[in-house]
Amino acid sequence: MPYFLENSFYHGKSTLDLASSVQSCEIKWISHATHSEGQVHSKLSKISHFPQTEFEFQGLFPDEESCVTYLFHTKWSHGFECPNCMSRNDAISPRKSITCPQCGSHTSLTTDTVMHGTKKNLYSWLLAIWWLCTNEGGTSAKDLQRLLGLASYQTAWTWMQKLRMVMAAADSIPCHGLVQVGSAEVSPAWEKPERARVITAAETLLPSGITGRIRMQVIDLLSATSVTAFLRTAVQSGSSIVAPGLPPYADAEKYGSIYVIDSPTENPDRISEILSSVEIWLNKVHRGGVAIKHLQHYLDEFCFRNNSIILPDKQSVFIALLKGCMAGKTMPYRELVSDQH
Repeated sequence: MPYFLENSFYHGKSTLDLASSVQSCEIKWISHATHSEGQVHSKLSKISHFPQTEFEFQGLFPDEESCVTYLFHTKWSHGFECPNCMSRNDAISPRKSITCPQCGSHTSLTTDTVMHGTKKNLYSWLLAIWWLCTNEGGTSAKDLQRLLGLASYQTAWTWMQKLRMVMAAADSIPCHGLVQVGSAEVSPAWEKPERARVITAAETLLPSGITGRIRMQVIDLLSATSVTAFLRTAVQSGSSIVAPGLPPYADAEKYGSIYVIDSPTENPDRISEILSSVEIWLNKVHRGGVAIKHLQHYLDEFCFRNNSIILPDKQSVFIALLKGCMAGKTMPYRELVSDQH
């Protein structure tokens, strides 16, 4: 059981109750040739049993060719689309390298994805994504290094940071409705003095009262500027915001939200529990090894894991993360370790 569920801000209820209201996505990959108006089309079929173990995953993707086929149809679900001339051709079969028959330009299956430029095979990437989605409590670079048999911890750490950045891109829907907001200092490592201020927003789903989507962001200091910037991206305009009665929150109504004071100075209880949970998660799962300058990536993972519970099943979570991976550009190691990231 993940730390963010153990620490009770779900109040003993599960957001899986909402699954019936969320449309399920489908994993599709097996290619069958059918003919329509003289063209060859790819008809993809749903995976009837999402793999629960690594052995089952290996059975689903037994070789690199099966990974290429699956990723090809994930990236170009309606047929290959040339990034240069934007022409579409659904007669091109799955492959790693494609030459556009229209303009002659060359492109790769992994171009503009987090997988581009890495030496590991596509199976390793798919396995890593599946592993992240099926380990509910969180995972570390050391765990990934063991899973993939990577010789370098630096490589595993870089992969994890890239995947955390993808989580933020894949899960960008703002909180809406009744939203609690607050902030506090968080210690990524209890044995170190460094702390960071984190502002948090959390939906309250009515009538059940359970926690829905959450958003978290590292800020330099609590001010009207930082709160307003956070609310613009993290909370949908028109929501009812429940927050402390402090001056930095007073501008919440200026862009269409209703501001309700929960307490003169204290955070709403739900926010306090979430911030406590993320600190425990950082120190238990990641063992206090998170630097302040990288904290935002870990908060993005925490939010993604919480918010993914709203989805119908792990298969839908896998699809969401994979599509983010296929749409996200890579970032070199030196940029990932810089102060700007």
